[in-house]
Amino acid sequence: MSGTGQDFGQAGAAGSGEPLKRTHQVTILGQQYSLRTEATPEQVQDVVDFIQRALTEVSARQKAVDTLDVAVLALLNVAGSYLHLKQNAALGDRRLAELLEKLRRIIPDGPEVSR
Repeated sequence: MSGTGQDFGQAGAAGSGEPLKRTHQVTILGQQYSLRTEATPEQVQDVVDFIQRALTEVSARQKAVDTLDVAVLALLNVAGSYLHLKQNAALGDRRLAELLEKLRRIIPDGPEVSR
C-alpha cells in the first residue's frame, strides 16, 4: 500500500529490526487475495473499501460488464486523482518554500534563543 509507507512484500527476518508483515485475506470483484503487509487490518480494510467504491462508481456510470474493463477504468480514475493531488502538493511545497524564504529575508539574524 504505497504512499502510506506500507507495501506488499516479504516479511522482515526475525530479529532484523524490520517491521513484521502480516497476511490479510481480502476479496475484490469476487476474487480472494492474500496480502502481506505491515498495515493494520483497519488500514487494509480502508484500502479495500476505497477500491470497492472506485469500482462501484465506474460500474454505475459505464456499461462495461467485464470486470477487467471496470478495474482498468477505476484504476485510471484513481491514478488521475493521485497525480492531480501530487501536483497540488508540489505547488503547495513550492509556495511554502517561497514564503519561508521571504520570512528569512524579513527577520534579521539574531542571537539564538534556547527553548
